[in-house]
Amino acid sequence: MLKKNLPDMSIRIVPLVLLLMLSSYWSYREWEKFDATDPGLFISLLVIVVLSLLSIGYVWFAHRKEKRENRALVSVLDSINHLADDDKGINIQQREEIYSYITHIFSLLQERGKEIEEEAEAKSQFLSTMSHEIRTPLNGIIGFTKLLKQMETTEDQNEFISLIENSSNNLIAIVNDVLDLSKMNAEKMEIEHIPFHLFETIDLTVASFAQMSDQKDIEFGVLVDPTSSPYVMGDPTKLSQILTNLIGNAIKFTDAYGRINLFVEGVSSDKDHVELKFSVSDSGIGLSEEQQKTIFEAYGQATASTSRKYGGTGLGLTISRKMVQLMGGELEVESKENEGTTFFFTLPLEKNKDHEPSVYTDFSDLSVGLALPVKSINRQLDTNLQTYIQHLGAAFSFYYYEEIFESDKPAALPDIMIFDHHYARLPGELEQCAALECKSVLLTNGSLRARINPKQHHFTDVVLTPISLAKTIRILTNASEQKKEKILTSDTVENTEQFQGLHALVADDNKINCKLIKIILENLGLEVTVVNDGNEAVDMAVKNAYDIIFMDIEMPVMDGVEACMHILGHEAEHHLKHVPIIALTANTSSGDKAKYMAKGMDDYAVKPLDIEALKMIITEHCNY
Repeated sequence: MLKKNLPDMSIRIVPLVLLLMLSSYWSYREWEKFDATDPGLFISLLVIVVLSLLSIGYVWFAHRKEKRENRALVSVLDSINHLADDDKGINIQQREEIYSYITHIFSLLQERGKEIEEEAEAKSQFLSTMSHEIRTPLNGIIGFTKLLKQMETTEDQNEFISLIENSSNNLIAIVNDVLDLSKMNAEKMEIEHIPFHLFETIDLTVASFAQMSDQKDIEFGVLVDPTSSPYVMGDPTKLSQILTNLIGNAIKFTDAYGRINLFVEGVSSDKDHVELKFSVSDSGIGLSEEQQKTIFEAYGQATASTSRKYGGTGLGLTISRKMVQLMGGELEVESKENEGTTFFFTLPLEKNKDHEPSVYTDFSDLSVGLALPVKSINRQLDTNLQTYIQHLGAAFSFYYYEEIFESDKPAALPDIMIFDHHYARLPGELEQCAALECKSVLLTNGSLRARINPKQHHFTDVVLTPISLAKTIRILTNASEQKKEKILTSDTVENTEQFQGLHALVADDNKINCKLIKIILENLGLEVTVVNDGNEAVDMAVKNAYDIIFMDIEMPVMDGVEACMHILGHEAEHHLKHVPIIALTANTSSGDKAKYMAKGMDDYAVKPLDIEALKMIITEHCNY
């Protein structure tokens, strides 16, 4: 050991000794040139000597510390070597002592590892419980806020309601970020591999941001490659969450009248797989090169002032990047200060072979025009619409107001003329657009929609932006079937008799949530019975016939899972038709859906309630 340490010590100390000698010699020569009694030179020499000695001392003590730290390990290794050498004459007692010592060390390490695991599990459980407890009252706040927005209110009241809704949604986002970060740190974030419809997932994700972009008058465009296969395997929830984070950030950091675009482009495709590139670009504040290096770090918003001005936890991009990595991609960024930012990633997705490739109706017999005020307008939104229409086979052309309304010679009109409400805000303009002698379609948004008067503006169809392939198909289908739609289309009118004749049982111990879901389901046309615990739910399910059961998970007396098992047992015993049971819960931890469905539940609805999600669940499980 001494022989091994001498070269190491020499390498560390010899340069310092040489430095000391050279500096001393240099100081002595300088001292001889000048006044030998000059105290400055003497002090300089003294400082050099002291610093050199301190450096040597530091190296020596650091070396001694390393030896002390390694001594215990060396001792154990020597003991193990002795055990392996029968010639050393180690007696049985000594061997037992050594084995006992080693066993004790490993036992301590094992116990500490178990403690760390238990601490991580307790932390994860605590955060999951807190998430559930926070979401439960928020479910009531957000749900009743949505109901209030549908009622007649004054402008001030409507503003206050919107503030409550936005604040509640912000709180939900923070809860989700903290919970996801906990899963990520505990390495418990899981990726599902289930079939889903890519286009529908993107449309639902984008729809939730339409109002936010409208409020800032932002041009929000969505272009999903229509040639890509929509039937794929993967994790639609995680994909939606990633896009939600990216689009939410884009809206947050883009000023009014800016631009945001979501692109989904096919990179490659074969018989079994498709590779897609997702990108979200904006014309916002942008990032410097230094900021781009830290933007994916937890709590790493660009600057402290950014966090104060725009809000947020600074966790969204960190979580999104981890999700993208788990799905087989890498989230990256390109940006310039004051010019905008683009976040992008590429994902390999397996094709769902249970579905045949999509075949769309051939609209080649239709001609479609997009009316614009002037020729100088060049928007991505218009390019998106052109791409969708031409993919469906229809002929597409741009028309301009001067040739439609101002020319002495009437223009040859297409079968369908599309107008953008963004360019028709003056009095009389909507009437003029709707009065053309062809089918007319108006693209509008939530903010401008209230200005449309059904008695004055007789459009064939009114469609909310952003435009998607599905909405384009609807526009062309309505025109080809020569349907004169009412001004308030399915985008803006809720059919209160959609599920007329269905009877639902709702079990939830929270009175506010009970009242909320009762109102929502009754508005959809269902007859609703409400109970407050699992035991009551079992009694009602046994005595009465229901078409669907919504079951809260955490309830007193009997929880939702136990109640579900009792109901299933009763059905099996008496050979009854199965009634679909839907888990209704604020639990959003990874694997919850699979866990509840493994217990016999048919589906999973998350609080705060999403009305569109409820409609899809009822439609699917009641064959309505």
